[in-house]
Amino acid sequence: MNSRQTSIGRLMDGIFASVIVLFFTLLPTHTLHEMYHLSALRINALDALFAIFFALAWHYLITLLQVYDRSQSILARVGGLFKSAALMGLLMSIHGYFFHRSYGGLALGFMTASALFVYQSTRIFVSAWILNRESSKNPLRVLILGSGRRAGKAWRELRIQHHRSIELLGFVDNRDTSDMAPDIASRYFGRVDQLNELLLSTVVDVLVVAMPMQSCYGLMQEAVNIAQGVGVRILYLEDIYASHKQENATGLSLFRELRIQKEHHFVRMAVKRTIDIVVSALGLIILSPLLLLIAIVIVIDDPGPVLFSQPRYGYMRRRFRIYKFRSMVQNAEALMKEVEAANEASGPIFKMRNDPRVTRRGRFLRATSLDELPQLWNVLIGDMSLVGPRPMSVRDVSLFDEAVLMRRFCARPGITGLWQVNGRSSVGFDKWIEWDFRYIESWSLWLDMRIIAQTFATVLRRSGAM
Repeated sequence: MNSRQTSIGRLMDGIFASVIVLFFTLLPTHTLHEMYHLSALRINALDALFAIFFALAWHYLITLLQVYDRSQSILARVGGLFKSAALMGLLMSIHGYFFHRSYGGLALGFMTASALFVYQSTRIFVSAWILNRESSKNPLRVLILGSGRRAGKAWRELRIQHHRSIELLGFVDNRDTSDMAPDIASRYFGRVDQLNELLLSTVVDVLVVAMPMQSCYGLMQEAVNIAQGVGVRILYLEDIYASHKQENATGLSLFRELRIQKEHHFVRMAVKRTIDIVVSALGLIILSPLLLLIAIVIVIDDPGPVLFSQPRYGYMRRRFRIYKFRSMVQNAEALMKEVEAANEASGPIFKMRNDPRVTRRGRFLRATSLDELPQLWNVLIGDMSLVGPRPMSVRDVSLFDEAVLMRRFCARPGITGLWQVNGRSSVGFDKWIEWDFRYIESWSLWLDMRIIAQTFATVLRRSGAM
């Protein structure tokens, strides 16, 4: 999570705190009817200044007591939150005693502290619940670089503390397995010079660097460069700079760092996911008559299944089934070998302008991208996003010959993206990958909005479709 997002979150906490204080400050001197109609509120300068002071003091306290620090345990963060709420409740009680004797300062302080505590603790627990649920459903796949004492300590920590949400794939090192501890040797994954090939065939989320920096710098840098080029996250242990004598004195925080990385990523994508859910749900409801009409046309044109389903590679190369309106004959995949020689696209993808497998109505559906509408369901259930790199078939990915191409899976696949608004099928594979990388590197909500707007124009022109 970047500093801008952190600042926005803290600003929202401050605004909430000031609104809560104003509400309970005005409650003794206003009726509920006046509280409902904002124009009837009478806010004096003293109350406004106190609300601002309260918000700043609240922000300072929860920062000081590490409520925002996601490296702390949930209990530690809630404990700091309780202390903050108690102190701010006391401050509110003093203010209420001197300025609003009718309701009692203690009652005002208790209500204010309770509201702030419930709001902030709900944020903490909901975030932790969603993160743990996602971790259990989709565990991080980890490689450990190294095979010595540091690597063994890292593995034990992962195995004991969070074995349900982290999957260890193995150890990467150039040492002979006979020089490794038996439990590490039995999980040996390969040499560093084989890492490019290994990452091409295996899904890896995180590379944990567990080699001593001083004696293995060259080997470590080679592995890090390969992994970063593929989009694998790098995690350095705290003690890789330490000498052998200092090693035991330097504590590991591997589990904490992995959790922070995943939580930061979760927070960063929360807004994007919210937009995906709202838009896809509304789209499926509003477009339901059109979806039904398309289904009827498909059945009349070529009796058979309305939807076409196929396994695709999605975010971090996890497989999912994509849904589209069927625009080809029923046995299209079985006929693939007969038409593959007529492929008009470069690279490991198949495109053919006059594909004989496409039905008469299917050509219209493809030209107008109406065949893609069922993917709103993929967006709703979380397999895809509205905007992102296009999901690629298992066949296409199996033909990749460079591990760096796997970097395109660092983002959740989308119905539309930079490739679609910059030529679609008329653009070669290399340019397609370039657009995908550019999107991953420069992603923002504004970029998503711009791509969606350009998509409508591209579809209306029917440009680049095959």
